[in-house]
Amino acid sequence: MALYADLHRHLGGALHPRIIYKFLQLQDHAVLNYFPDYEGFYMWFTRQCKTLTEFVKIHTLVEELQSAKHLPYFCKRLCRGAYTFENLQYLELRYNPYFRTDHSQPPERRVELMQEIIEIISANVRPADYPITVKQILCLDRRLPQHLNEAILKVAKDNLGPVVGIDLAGPEIDPEKYDVWVNLLRKARSDGLKTTCHLGETSADNVHPDYFSVLDRIGHGIHIPLSRPDLLKEVAKRQITLEVCPTSYLQTGVIKDLSELKVVFERCKEYGVAIAICTDNPGRNPAPCTLPGEYERLIDHDVIDFADLPQLQTEGFRSAFGFVGQR
Repeated sequence: MALYADLHRHLGGALHPRIIYKFLQLQDHAVLNYFPDYEGFYMWFTRQCKTLTEFVKIHTLVEELQSAKHLPYFCKRLCRGAYTFENLQYLELRYNPYFRTDHSQPPERRVELMQEIIEIISANVRPADYPITVKQILCLDRRLPQHLNEAILKVAKDNLGPVVGIDLAGPEIDPEKYDVWVNLLRKARSDGLKTTCHLGETSADNVHPDYFSVLDRIGHGIHIPLSRPDLLKEVAKRQITLEVCPTSYLQTGVIKDLSELKVVFERCKEYGVAIAICTDNPGRNPAPCTLPGEYERLIDHDVIDFADLPQLQTEGFRSAFGFVGQR
């Protein structure tokens, strides 16, 4: 049996929409007023979006559902599905702990509650019946003020072990503020955390070479080989891995067909830039969307060859922030 490692999966988009819909029914949630049947909810939840910004907005609903009280429900089902249906041996789950705290509390109290969120997730991503290793990556967010992002960085450092890395996420806004994020990512590294960053997903506008000195991986980054191949030499020199999430780019309107990714893989191979294939938000994509399925779709669209599979699978484990053991 082939085993896989998924390095880029958001908690907010990780779960099958049927699991979320059943949760809404259990809670008699107000959202059901808009979606009285599952089919309508499924079509809305997995629809293709015109922009990344539109896609990100739906995360807000799920983040609010994933409160401290209900996180065990989501975490246990996530692990069960990833192990049983995807053959995942290792998973890095990323999320923003601040967004899952009680929104009725003042910001200073919500900062304190982030520790509880991490502890709950840590306790519920180790089910005995599903021996999958799950590590956490905490997301900074471009929409949050700096002091809140610094608080997220601190709680990540305080929980080294279950937490293995820091990500910079959120809409691709304010690219001119790259120095702020570079400094935070540098601090994360000095604190013993690995680093990744959402860059170059929809364009190369937010890609600045200064990022490369503080990154272990890049979330997406497909517009570096597409639009700025001149930067690939430096990416390779720094041994930075690109986390490529194929189906997400169809859902966010970044590409129209998976075949457009062929040049991404070809140029990365030419320059020696490693790629780890990931799922991003499999619950938001039309079912079935699994990590093995992403490999299969890339083969079907002649983006990769069947002979490339062993190396790509190995890269998922090699670039992992917290994997220890033999495959």
